[in-house]
Amino acid sequence: MKRILKIVVIGVCIGLLSVVIQGALRIDRDVFLHWYWIIAAAVALGAALVNVVYNIFYQQKMKKLVPLLEAQKPHEYVAGVEKLLETAKGNNLRKILQMNLAAGYIDLKQFDKATELLEGISEKGLAGSAVKTVYRLNLCTCYFQSARREKALELYNNSQAIFEPQRNGKLYGGNIAIVDMLAAIQGEQYDQAEQLLDKARQTWDDPRFQEAFQEIEHTLTEIKKEKVL
Repeated sequence: MKRILKIVVIGVCIGLLSVVIQGALRIDRDVFLHWYWIIAAAVALGAALVNVVYNIFYQQKMKKLVPLLEAQKPHEYVAGVEKLLETAKGNNLRKILQMNLAAGYIDLKQFDKATELLEGISEKGLAGSAVKTVYRLNLCTCYFQSARREKALELYNNSQAIFEPQRNGKLYGGNIAIVDMLAAIQGEQYDQAEQLLDKARQTWDDPRFQEAFQEIEHTLTEIKKEKVL
C-alpha cells in the first residue's frame, strides 16, 4: 500500500510539473500529451523492470543458500539470510526473506526466534497459496514444538483449506505430513500418529524428513513408556 501511494504521489507531482513545462514552452497540447504518455509508459515499464530484476537478484542469492539447509548447515544458512536482510529493500521481498530465516531457526530448534519472526509478518500481505502454505506450516511447527497447544491446533484446523490441495504434492506434502503427526500427538490420537508416521516414511525419503520422523517416533515411544508407568 505504501509503495502504491508513493507511486501515485510521484505521478501527481510529475503531472503538475509537466503542465507547468508545457505552458512555459508553449508546446502544442496534442503533441505534448502524445509524448507525455509515451515517456510515462517508458518510465513505468522501466521501473517495473528494475523491480523485477532486483527481486530476481535476491531470489538467486537465496536459492544458493537453500543447499546449506539440505546439507544440515543451518548456522551458515541463517548467517547468509541475515546478510541478505541487511540490504534488501521492499516489503514483500523482506517478508519472504524473513520466512526463510524463520525456517533456519526452526532447523536450529530455536522456535521462539522463529515464532517472533513469523508473527511479525502480516499474512494479509502474502501473495499466492504457496507462500501462505509455507507461512502457516512454519508457524504451526513453531507452535507445536514450543508446546503452545491451543494456538497450534487452532492454526492447524484453520489451515486445512490451504493444506489440503497440497497434501500429496512433492513441494509441501512431507512438511504437511509432519504437521499432521504433530497435531495428532497434541490431540492425544497416538494410534493415528503412528499410522501417519508409517505412511510418511514410505512416501517421503528426504534425509531431513527422515530425521523429523525419527524425532516423532521417539516422542511416541516416550509417551508409550509413560502410559505403562
